[in-house]
Amino acid sequence: MYHYQTQNIIDQEVDFILCFLFEYETPQQKRKSFELAHALLQQLDIASHYLLFSLVKERLPRRAKLLFAAEDYSGKKEVIEEVMQHWLGRNHPNTQLKS
Repeated sequence: MYHYQTQNIIDQEVDFILCFLFEYETPQQKRKSFELAHALLQQLDIASHYLLFSLVKERLPRRAKLLFAAEDYSGKKEVIEEVMQHWLGRNHPNTQLKS
């Protein structure tokens, strides 16, 4: 599994979220790690969120990068949550989580 360039414990949480978003796992594995990834996203402080946003932006294709960059802080967080929920599929009970 690829690990991103992170240095401290908070960054390990960011690393877990990045791996959830960008690494391939079976749907069963994604379901198992969703709760933790979503909880970590909610617990990050503002500096860690901006670190996450910059690392997510680096991994996106050009057009998606432009759209992501145009979002404000809450928009970027919502986009990440929507992608996380997408991994669960439409019929999973957690797809309507509230922030």
